[in-house]
Amino acid sequence: MLVRLKALEKAALLLLSIITMGVAGYMIIEGASFIDSLYMVIITITTIGYGEVFPLGTGGEVFTLFLIISGVGTVGYTLVSAVEFMIENSITGLMGRRKMRKDIESMIGHYILCGYGRVGQHIAHDLKDAGTDFVIIERDAAAAERASELGFLVIKDDATNDETLKQAGIENARGLVSALSSDAENLYITLTARELCPHLFIVSRCDTEESEPKLRRAGADRVISPHSIGGRRMAAMLLKPTVWDYLDLVTRGQYIEFNIENLEWRIDDVEVQPNSYLDGKSIDEAKIYSISGALVLAVKKRGLGFNTKPAKDTRLDPGDYIVAIGTVEQLAKLEEIATSKAWSQGGRYT
Repeated sequence: MLVRLKALEKAALLLLSIITMGVAGYMIIEGASFIDSLYMVIITITTIGYGEVFPLGTGGEVFTLFLIISGVGTVGYTLVSAVEFMIENSITGLMGRRKMRKDIESMIGHYILCGYGRVGQHIAHDLKDAGTDFVIIERDAAAAERASELGFLVIKDDATNDETLKQAGIENARGLVSALSSDAENLYITLTARELCPHLFIVSRCDTEESEPKLRRAGADRVISPHSIGGRRMAAMLLKPTVWDYLDLVTRGQYIEFNIENLEWRIDDVEVQPNSYLDGKSIDEAKIYSISGALVLAVKKRGLGFNTKPAKDTRLDPGDYIVAIGTVEQLAKLEEIATSKAWSQGGRYT
């Protein structure tokens, strides 16, 4: 498509040059006005032939012959280039949309991001860094184009529409974040998403404190105010910079120098699945640290709050969440034993 665009640009530039030269030629040779000269050039190179708008002398006739030979071919070349560009652009766009629909239809457990503004851009890049699948819904053409250029899956439509959310695969999605700047639109998206997918985990942006309880009643699992969090974060960073540097380290997966090696530490949560290796075992019986190397920080029982000091005899049941700290590999091993059926055989994890 880029080659066709360059060809069209060259053809248009050449055509403009011929028109400019033709107008200047008639004005100089025949002393015609600008409008008459332009009219004469257009009817000549397009072969309309309404007739001469002013008498032509010998010089004007010779110049007209030159204009016909050069101009008619250029007009034809420009029209062909324009048609080829439009056809290729249409086919490429159609194929791209079909591929995007197939990619979305094949997704299971992905996330939906509504809005690619200043907040949405940061969310998208963090989701990308986390290696998760996600779809962006953005109705602004310029913002959608920017997201597409970065390789994101983008649906250019209104996220408040039921069909748009269905097109984004909401039935198979794991979570949705509504990051629009309007609380009213975030409220409508939350209501619609909760109705379409009752089990969906929904995070909504909130710009005013008055909207937070409404968003929660509408079905949002978490309501985030960028202004409130930003202000509190800046104050905390001012008072306890070292603590927040460490939290950034373990939550965003940055690197820390530990002795001689560089280890990538982060905090993550893992849900215990039925019939997994951890199902029904205590933390001590499961030997989580020995098997995975991840350190358990907290356990959240289903329907209860966090146990931030879990004892060794704390029983792990399906639906419980384990919050742990470790490297990417250690946390991946923890997720494996929490989600798949595994056992210890001959003193070795298999």
